[in-house]
Amino acid sequence: MKTKELGNTLGLVVCAGAALGLFTACSGADVSDEPLEELGTASSEIIAANEVVLHDLSSFSGASQGFGIGRYTLADMAIIGDNTASAITVPVGLRATAFFGDNFGWDVRVFTSDTDLAAAGFDNTISSLVVAHASDPQLDAVTFYENANFSGDSFAFGVGAALLFASPWTAWDLRISSVRVPPGFKVTISDGWIGYPTNTRVLTADANLAPLSFDNKVRSFIIERL
Repeated sequence: MKTKELGNTLGLVVCAGAALGLFTACSGADVSDEPLEELGTASSEIIAANEVVLHDLSSFSGASQGFGIGRYTLADMAIIGDNTASAITVPVGLRATAFFGDNFGWDVRVFTSDTDLAAAGFDNTISSLVVAHASDPQLDAVTFYENANFSGDSFAFGVGAALLFASPWTAWDLRISSVRVPPGFKVTISDGWIGYPTNTRVLTADANLAPLSFDNKVRSFIIERL
């Protein structure tokens, strides 16, 4: 379930985005202490063998909905609903990119095999989804890497913003050395609170950060579509 902690962090980054004109408001009052409301479950549909499936129970059971190759917003999730998936089934050869926000935004998890979402830290969270062949390039999220040349541990993020010095992203504070930026994205990285007087770099293509004098300096970022 989406919690107060993540809601408060999103409130902070909306404030940062407002400073850059990306959002129209900045108000801590908009961040609720209560969990986001869950939609009721519905009957499962008939699912093809080559579809990614979202299940509302971590035992890969309960209400479920299948998704073939394509891009799916919250409006396409009429059966499984918003913030209800607790397990995901991914056939061999496919890749599921799951997003915290509708319209492919915010925090991202990438799955290439069956996964208990509670164990993966993404339970009752998915609001949009992209299904592609596992061999296809990642075109729907920016990927940040701990080492140069796009190696080592990594995490992905959709359109949105994050403060790496705030929970739940603190493990990545001052730790990023390279970034993969798909075509059509712009990433602004900062060595402080983005939107305030800090050092920044703007990326519109894959980049190693050392040549930009920004290796292990990223503390916040904003991702936009061009």
